[in-house]
Amino acid sequence: MLDLLSSSGPEAALVFKTALPIGIGLASAAFLTIKAVTRGTPSIDKSIPTTSLRHGETTHDAEYEENPDLFVLRCEEQYGAVFNCYLRNRLYTVISEPLVREVFMTDDLSVAEAVDELSGLHAQTMSITKSRRDFSDPAFHAMVRDNITPNLPLFTPKIVECILAVIERDLGCPQNRKLIEHPLLMFQDAITSAMAAVFMGDEAAKDRKILHSFIHCTEDLARIINPNARNNRWHALLNKLKYTVTSPLRKHVQVLVDFATPIIQERRRQEAEALEKGIEYKRPLDIMQGILDNFDKYGVLDLEDVCGHLIVLVLGAVHSTSDGSTYLCYYLAAFPECIEPLYQEQIEVLDQICKEREEQRQSKLVCGDGLSVEDFTGTNLDPRNDRDLSSLAVKRMVKMDSFVREYLRFRSERVELAHMAKNDVVFSNGMIIHKGGKVLINLRSVHHNPETQGDDPTEFRPWRFVGKGKAATKVSTDFLPFGMGKHACPGRFLAIQEIKTIGALMVSRYSKIEMQDSSKRMKALLSRIGDPVPTGLYFTGRCTGLNATKSSS
Repeated sequence: MLDLLSSSGPEAALVFKTALPIGIGLASAAFLTIKAVTRGTPSIDKSIPTTSLRHGETTHDAEYEENPDLFVLRCEEQYGAVFNCYLRNRLYTVISEPLVREVFMTDDLSVAEAVDELSGLHAQTMSITKSRRDFSDPAFHAMVRDNITPNLPLFTPKIVECILAVIERDLGCPQNRKLIEHPLLMFQDAITSAMAAVFMGDEAAKDRKILHSFIHCTEDLARIINPNARNNRWHALLNKLKYTVTSPLRKHVQVLVDFATPIIQERRRQEAEALEKGIEYKRPLDIMQGILDNFDKYGVLDLEDVCGHLIVLVLGAVHSTSDGSTYLCYYLAAFPECIEPLYQEQIEVLDQICKEREEQRQSKLVCGDGLSVEDFTGTNLDPRNDRDLSSLAVKRMVKMDSFVREYLRFRSERVELAHMAKNDVVFSNGMIIHKGGKVLINLRSVHHNPETQGDDPTEFRPWRFVGKGKAATKVSTDFLPFGMGKHACPGRFLAIQEIKTIGALMVSRYSKIEMQDSSKRMKALLSRIGDPVPTGLYFTGRCTGLNATKSSS
């Protein structure tokens, strides 16, 4: 396990931590200012048409915001699959099907560079890890891939317990409908608690300082990357100059360090005691432990660096998953006819699992593994866990999976997923995106394509993907909420698991979910991540619901 402290002494560390940011800041200030002043608009392929502007307007922002579908449809009809337009005070080349795959498969087109050019995010994320890593570093992908995805069945009990505790606290099971004016706050608490347990252990899920930091670090980041400020070309530059010297997120790293230090010390004591007794030490199941056990593989320096990496992972997980869980409920409210089919599917799945587990117990009894069913108490086949909301149960809920994939498809932004060219890029049709040029994906051409999505792609059809082999976690050219290729979001498996778990708990505990203001239905369904939700939600409890107070792997 990695040492708690770095190798340098406290005096040397203090000088280093003080002098290095100042030196980097001064050097960066000079470099970035020169770069900003000397950088012109990247040359563009003259064969790519530029979308016409409405009279008196200098960008396409207003026309796009009024009706994104109509704007993109106009561009497709007038200019074809590739066109230039002015959005967010920048010139973008919008690329549609069938060239979308080439964007994601080309290493010289980078999402990370595009985000940094808009917001200066690299400097911010690098400032919170001692090893100076930004959010696009492969180490972050490896941490998620190695420690989360393979352990999802084991994490599910923690996730269900944490989410259910918050739902019970805020909602309960009301016989008369109960209003939650800001559902995002409830689901943010639920997801934050679950994430804390997965990232740092069960103790973290109960620690108010940890939960506060997990929530508020994303709010601090939102102020930094502020989408409303992206039209200002100085926004990213000022962020880069400022956050090479200091970072508001450092305080959250320290909270994690203060919490983790005694936890790790106690784990070390228990490990040493087990070694002395000659017994196997049962390693705690959380990402922090996984990183500490493989510090050389991930290249982390000490516990402070581990906590910095955890904060970066939190930044990419908590808010997006909380938002996704919240909007699942808005879609259940908008399409109330889906609640009962989802509820019935859940009953059928749990009935089948219950039957299978009983068959396994009887088979073991026949083989002499026990004298009666009571002998399985406390084991993986404990009858008390037969109807728990397990990872297997959630996986078998194909209608729930289809519902989630469909609402992610339906809600998606029409042009999004910016990429920036690190070098000149030549597409198969001969089109060139020159170095520094920026690309947006026409997601309307992807998510509203009848050839890949089926009939009526502009309509919400909850069971669209049932039996199609297209899970909500499966990225492809016809489903891009999580990107595609080797840079696809590695945390999507955890995110979808949590969203589907919340969906399962909602339909099992509430017979009806309604919007407080039904006139805001479409606006609520299409609100973007980070935009205020225009209406609250009413929840009406079931008289009898599924026993989903526990889960098992």
